Amino acid sequence: MLLIYSFKKGFKKAHFFEIVAVLKKMVYKLKYIIPFFLLANTNINNEIEEVEKISFSIIKKDSSIGFIDIKKASLNTQTTYIINSEVNTKVIFNFNAVGKEKSIYKGDTLIFSSVYRKLNHKVKLNQSLSFINGKYLLKNKNKKEKLSLGIINRNLVTLFFFEPKGVREVFSDKYKKMVKVTPMSKGKYKIVLPNRSTNIYHYKKGKCILVEAVGSFYKVKLISNNTIENINLLANLKSNNHEN
Repeated sequence: MLLIYSFKKGFKKAHFFEIVAVLKKMVYKLKYIIPFFLLANTNINNEIEEVEKISFSIIKKDSSIGFIDIKKASLNTQTTYIINSEVNTKVIFNFNAVGKEKSIYKGDTLIFSSVYRKLNHKVKLNQSLSFINGKYLLKNKNKKEKLSLGIINRNLVTLFFFEPKGVREVFSDKYKKMVKVTPMSKGKYKIVLPNRSTNIYHYKKGKCILVEAVGSFYKVKLISNNTIENINLLANLKSNNHEN
């Protein structure tokens, strides 16, 4: 108001109204310019989420029977892993198995995980684990249970992304237990799960390229779709299957 009053005293009435009109135009333009700068500043301060996706083909006797797709998303100090899998095969009878898993880390601490399993349209497993007040709380259906575990730094899903050099054990979300990691040779590690099934992980340049999984009723290979060598191998398997 003081600015306008000073203009009014120093200029004739006509000039005064011209100046007021110019000021109105400036205010009108600033109304659109200021939000633009605020938005630009917000985008600079916000960090961009880093996303990595990998996938594996599940091979049984040189035939593909399913897949495992895994997504890793990192933002600030939080990392989320999401697994989707499906298997279609026959062991005495036909069965379709669908799995969904989620793991969330804050720094190097697992703060949440969930496991969902469905076999032939029937839910077999649906549980979650949460890190609350320094303790892990397991929720399975309507039951809640505190687990006697220390802070979990690695679980099984991380083995798909990182070679476990120097890692002695990882957490099995399905079995709610820590399992031992046994080095076998360069880039090769074995894990024996509580049900006595065995997974052998193979790495090349720190990346998981193959998992050999052996159980009581199955023997399969998980072959990475993210390496040229394995892509060629899968193409050859499919070609052989078509010829047979």
